[in-house]
Amino acid sequence: MAEQENVRSAQDAPAAGRGKVALVLEGGSFRCQFTAGVLDVLMEQGVTFDACYGVSAGTLCGLSYKSHQIGRANRVNLAFCNDSRYMGSRAIASSGSLVGYDFILYDVQDRIDPFDTATFLANPMPLFATVTDIVFGTAEYLEVKDPILDIDAVRASTSMPLVTPPVELGGRLYLDGGIADSVPVERALEHDGFDRAVVVLTQHRAYQKGPYELMRPARARYGDYPYFLDALETRPERYNAQREHIWAYEQEGRALVVAPPEPVEVGHVERDPEKLLSLYIQGRQEAMRLLAQIRAVAA
Repeated sequence: MAEQENVRSAQDAPAAGRGKVALVLEGGSFRCQFTAGVLDVLMEQGVTFDACYGVSAGTLCGLSYKSHQIGRANRVNLAFCNDSRYMGSRAIASSGSLVGYDFILYDVQDRIDPFDTATFLANPMPLFATVTDIVFGTAEYLEVKDPILDIDAVRASTSMPLVTPPVELGGRLYLDGGIADSVPVERALEHDGFDRAVVVLTQHRAYQKGPYELMRPARARYGDYPYFLDALETRPERYNAQREHIWAYEQEGRALVVAPPEPVEVGHVERDPEKLLSLYIQGRQEAMRLLAQIRAVAA
């Protein structure tokens, strides 16, 4: 499936006198509780954007943002953080994946905490799910036009290496978008022609990513995909360099960054709802603190 068949050019996004503004959401599994807090405030305050780029769990947050379901992402994480159908042993037993996609997409999305598909479809804001092609080790940005028909793009964006099988789309295999592009602000500003971006990070500003500790099992699992292995191994260096680019965009006035004010103690798999709620509240507080600046960028 060629990239041009999956991505509507952001040049087609709505334009206004202020220029085009993108929302960029970093991933980070349960660390995206911070993102959920930020986005709930933006929804409550009526702040909108011309497009949204999500990575991994940031894509899931983008879904709820586009469907304008205030509080949904936080509710789901708090309700099911200790449920192994959501993430854990029962998910692995049923599907071979640490993440329980069938439980999330059917039990939760259809019945327990229903997703508002009608509002999602009525919202003209394009939502792009960042994915990593495991043959080439490169990022693609797949538009999620329909939360049902395009759900495999969301699954691919959130499919972590080693614990989740690759997702096949159009004969190609994809995994977590953060491997190739953790924070696609360059994609929005340099490739797709947006003038500015609001970037929501899930690590505090002083954070530096260390070496990937699972390269040995990764080499055993993905030995047929050398470019993907290279992307895994070089990700820390590229991620740290990318954050420097983000600070540069911020200095130039092209990006406004919303980041946790202190080191994040929430893990990829987090069972403590108090930690999750605290991080969500931090996101809300940062969004409120920066609300006037966010409005100035997005208005």
